[in-house]
Amino acid sequence: MIKSLLLRIPPLYEAVQALRDRKFHRKGMKSGSFSQHGEDVKLLALLRDANAKGPYLDVGCNHPYRLSNSYLLYLNGWRGLCIDPLPRFQSAFKRWRPKDGFQCAAVGDADGELPLFEFESDVLSTLDANLAEAYKERGFRLRRKSVVRVRSIDSLLESSQFSPPLSLLSLDIEGHELPALRSINLAYWRPEFICMEVLTADGRRNQAAIEYLSDNGYQPDVDMGLNVIFRRTT
Repeated sequence: MIKSLLLRIPPLYEAVQALRDRKFHRKGMKSGSFSQHGEDVKLLALLRDANAKGPYLDVGCNHPYRLSNSYLLYLNGWRGLCIDPLPRFQSAFKRWRPKDGFQCAAVGDADGELPLFEFESDVLSTLDANLAEAYKERGFRLRRKSVVRVRSIDSLLESSQFSPPLSLLSLDIEGHELPALRSINLAYWRPEFICMEVLTADGRRNQAAIEYLSDNGYQPDVDMGLNVIFRRTT
């Protein structure tokens, strides 16, 4: 309720959010983790153990450090491309992660446009209309519906001028993982690890995306609840 009221006064909302973000950053620097359940700490250890040197790709990156799976990697010398359909994060990435690339786009298996359902809790924003309805039924407030540009991961990577292999592909796009995975040539880009959200906020398990990864040479390595880290086996 308070957030809904603040959203009606954008300057006040932004000021309050900035205070919360700074508090989150201080806490993350002190604890050594910025992700939701310690995924970033585990990924850092896995990448170091595998001697993975390639860039990362963070799809559905949202905020540059709040609940981020890749910010800790950035602090430790990795670089990559971050993708999110919400344009307000672009300036924040320029400030906090100037050596990373940022593309304002949604991803899918065909270039074009799709409706985006943006919730007050922006980490729940989704391209999946059925999931958006399920979220509303569970009491999550829809902030707005808009039309966003959709691009394939392959086209975004090609424009970034990165070379394979990737060290990490992180996917957190609220039920749209399978179309995203279909849009990247995994045999060419060969991410060493894929960290994927497998449970949505309404409790659905994205079994189709899990099976797709298995069919393309990736097996679960670490189950962290909402997210599973897959390792390349071929």
